[in-house]
Amino acid sequence: MTVKRVILIAAVFVLAGAGWFLLGLATQRRTEQAGRSIDARVEALWGLPLVQRAPSFSVRIPGGDRERWIMPVTNQVNVALHADYRKKGLLWYSTYIAAFDGAYTIRNEDKVAQKVRIHFDFPAKEGTYDAFSAWVNGVRPAQDIRTDEGINEMIELPPGEEAVFQVAYRTRGLGSWQYALDPNAGRVQGLELEVQTDFTNVDYTDGSLSPMAVEAGEQGGLRLAWEASDLITRQNIGVVIPDRLNPGPLTSRITFFAPVCLVFFFVLVVTINVLYRVDIHPMHYLFVAAGFFAFHLLFAYLVDVINIHLAFILSALVSVSLVTTYLSAALRGRFPWKVAIAGQLFYLVLFSYSFFLKGVTGLTIAIGSVVTLAVLMRVTAHIDWNEVFVVKAKEKKVPALATPATEDTAESQS
Repeated sequence: MTVKRVILIAAVFVLAGAGWFLLGLATQRRTEQAGRSIDARVEALWGLPLVQRAPSFSVRIPGGDRERWIMPVTNQVNVALHADYRKKGLLWYSTYIAAFDGAYTIRNEDKVAQKVRIHFDFPAKEGTYDAFSAWVNGVRPAQDIRTDEGINEMIELPPGEEAVFQVAYRTRGLGSWQYALDPNAGRVQGLELEVQTDFTNVDYTDGSLSPMAVEAGEQGGLRLAWEASDLITRQNIGVVIPDRLNPGPLTSRITFFAPVCLVFFFVLVVTINVLYRVDIHPMHYLFVAAGFFAFHLLFAYLVDVINIHLAFILSALVSVSLVTTYLSAALRGRFPWKVAIAGQLFYLVLFSYSFFLKGVTGLTIAIGSVVTLAVLMRVTAHIDWNEVFVVKAKEKKVPALATPATEDTAESQS
């Protein structure tokens, strides 16, 4: 293998890398443009991340406009979160349906009757609420309900008596659900909050209070419980709906990573060139790179119309068939096609599929690199690299020596 041939192979690699870079940018921009135009529509149709604030209870201090906040003696909240993913373009959105049911008990510890003001905010002012109900001691509020203003109710509570405020509804949200404790009270007593999910890959919002108990729930989900007798905290309680695999960003990451897959395969082809003494021309490398590129080109546009896993399988089958049949036909059976199939499945298919599994991509590549190094060191240990990379000097043309004149020639000339 000459230095010139190595340079040409490197040029093929750079050309292929430029193609993947442009394809990755196109896919990324297509996803971003679609996301910007769709995000607002999804939020309008399905809502925003919901933050349900605990209701506040207060009494007016005589002789002024100041208010004194009352803590409920019990806070019993039950929430059911049902993930209901929606796809728009190349993106999946983590939408969900939330069923909320809360009951709050307040007690008048004073010796005189108190007029207690109850205020409840809806989690989204423009939201839609189904199966809504609210009552105080079993009596529904007489006033009309406005989601932008919330519920405002005034009740008279005799000394030593209790009142129970209850509210329930079903609504839709996006991304995460949070429950915010009443900041006016600064603490919460008798907290019993339970969140039932129909998914197990649960995460929590940043800075939120982690559950005290996590158990297997119904419908294959989890039951998350927060319980406290007297809790002082400024942290919210929040659950993040797990993201679904998004074709657009995943396709971009796989495409940008493609040159790494190709360089591993080129190393494999060069090793075969040396071991089997097969004359592999730089044009062969160019068509191999085109076969690799076909995988990412097909995958980038198939994910728009079919399932992402099916798109990956079809694109991989096409690419492996193109590269293997080409090398077998071009090199007339001298190239070990089984090794080529194994190499492409390992470096292209396995490396690319590792992006489907969150958090294992780096480990997969590290293991693949070490295995490749070990195999190459094993099979090339006996090779004399001086012979492989020797540069043959051009043969110099030596001018022919003049033939000495014979006696007969001399006589004839005389």
